[in-house]
Amino acid sequence: MRTPRSAAKSGSRVPGVVRVQSRLAQIAVLAYLLVGCLYLWWRTVDTVNWDAPAISLPFLFADYLGFAFFGLFAATLWSRIRRTPGVPVPGKSVDVFITTYDEDIGILGATIAAVTAMDYPHKNYVLDDGRRAEVKALCDQLGVQYLTRANTRGAKAGNINAALPATSGEFIAFFDADHAPFKHFLTTLLGYFDDPKVALAQAPQSYYNLDSFQHARSVRSRGQSPWHEQSVFYDAILPGKDRWNAVFWCGSGAVIRREALIGIGGVDTRTVTEDMHTTMSLHAAGWKSAYHDEELAVGIAPDDAEAFLGQRLRWTQGAMQIFRQDNPLAKRGLNWRQRLAYFTSVAYVFEYLPKLIYLVTPIIALSVGALPMTNMGWNLLYRFVPYYTLGVVTNRLLTAGTNPYFQSERFHFAKMTIAVKAMASLVWPGELKFNVTPKSGDGQDHRFANLRLIRWQIVAGIGSLAAVIWATAGYETGAVWALSGVSLAVTIVWALYNAGMIASLARTIMRRHHRRQLYRFGVDLRAVVSNGAISAPARVEDLSGLGAGFISPLALQRGAVVDLRFELAPGQSVGAQVKVGTARSHGAGFRYGAEFVVLPEQARRSLVLFLYQQHAPTHFSRGDALPDSERLAAA
Repeated sequence: MRTPRSAAKSGSRVPGVVRVQSRLAQIAVLAYLLVGCLYLWWRTVDTVNWDAPAISLPFLFADYLGFAFFGLFAATLWSRIRRTPGVPVPGKSVDVFITTYDEDIGILGATIAAVTAMDYPHKNYVLDDGRRAEVKALCDQLGVQYLTRANTRGAKAGNINAALPATSGEFIAFFDADHAPFKHFLTTLLGYFDDPKVALAQAPQSYYNLDSFQHARSVRSRGQSPWHEQSVFYDAILPGKDRWNAVFWCGSGAVIRREALIGIGGVDTRTVTEDMHTTMSLHAAGWKSAYHDEELAVGIAPDDAEAFLGQRLRWTQGAMQIFRQDNPLAKRGLNWRQRLAYFTSVAYVFEYLPKLIYLVTPIIALSVGALPMTNMGWNLLYRFVPYYTLGVVTNRLLTAGTNPYFQSERFHFAKMTIAVKAMASLVWPGELKFNVTPKSGDGQDHRFANLRLIRWQIVAGIGSLAAVIWATAGYETGAVWALSGVSLAVTIVWALYNAGMIASLARTIMRRHHRRQLYRFGVDLRAVVSNGAISAPARVEDLSGLGAGFISPLALQRGAVVDLRFELAPGQSVGAQVKVGTARSHGAGFRYGAEFVVLPEQARRSLVLFLYQQHAPTHFSRGDALPDSERLAAA
């Protein structure tokens, strides 16, 4: 089990770099590459079905492409580095940019409160592209400077560029409207800038809404936080890219040196993935980056499938824009390692081509009785099963368990159609719009409506089942097909697996997700509830800036306004008036849901800082330990 990097908060840090590598994983990679080459040679020489090239050749192409992408993945994760920053030099000027467009005021207010409470002197700016009067009023109330502009040209990138001439800090910290930093955010990341060539220090993004679409509560990441779809990226891939000086800005939770950003002309506005594109130009100009592998802020993950897929569509389309307009393989200034790292980051979209082929192939084979490859009997199983199993095991060893097989496969199925749409933009570019990912619920249940987002996957799943029934019936009635015996059984199992994964994806979409305006953190706080002259002990079980859920033996009517005082820490309590909403029996008492009616501003600030800077670092970050299977050696 890992232990927190306490030195990062104590001010006694000694800067350094540690190489993280697993000899077992590296041996597995070499074995996989050897077995894979032998398998592909056999596939090429002995298994192409020239009687059905329309199905056989794409299938072979998928095998080659999948093997190539695994090779790129393994190269990135061959070893990783982990850094410890020094103590930042005092007296540096720091600006903090909070970018916003249409996010909920409650979410933005929590971020502002957390930003203003960070250690190390800094100036705070809210960059409002929504030009909202209520945001201006919020900034005036919380004592931060408000910046806006007359248009929204260039979306988030343009918003930041417009703020650069109006500010002057030597360093700029960036936060999206929903990312609340911990107190030691600046004192940690600024420690990397003792190196005058470092332009970017990036921390991982962690998410506190654990019931989001991208979370899997049944799977644990390297530490204590539940696994989510980006765990492998932040826990394994970015530390691997850091080894090649190729970590890129992830839009939020980062500090950038102003001199470097101004030197390349500001944030790149040519693509909708302005963060990665900008960092590629920084690296091409000779600047360095650093990745701090410890959560320093918490944000909101896409709540449901619509928000998740909308965000991923923007990312995949942006990757294709970079691939077309500023291909890393041809970009001057990058070294070969950086070219390879950035190429992998934009070309990953093509990895979905083999996945699409693997989905469609068994449907066609079972429907027409054609063999996608010869030797589909026991000879295939003897060769394919070891190759495939070794790939799964190697993947798990490389990622230290942050890329669980079935959960990752489910998300691959979910993103298949948006990847195809993104790849189509290479042929039909068009103008892409920067769509802001929704950060809060609207109180509605969108589960059935969101099934439309995977309608083509559902069609493929139904087609797989129909093809299985058709082929089985044909076999039983004596149809003269090439598929028979073991080859038929293998293809049926393949089709059923695809259908099962699609059914699992649909079930995940149908799982109820958070639809509140603000997420309720799970807590366990002592409290007292008072209804007039009657008081009783209570326990607060969930909490946000807008309301609370509590347990009390006191019988309260729906709609009643009562006093609730709860203890955030010994000697620190918050009092509020709450309106009782839902109620249900709970042991010898009742479990109530309530919203705040009166919450003094100072109490609200104390509550927000407790949730985001005391509670969140303990409950929603994975700390700084390493898996026992990994070996550390001084770099």
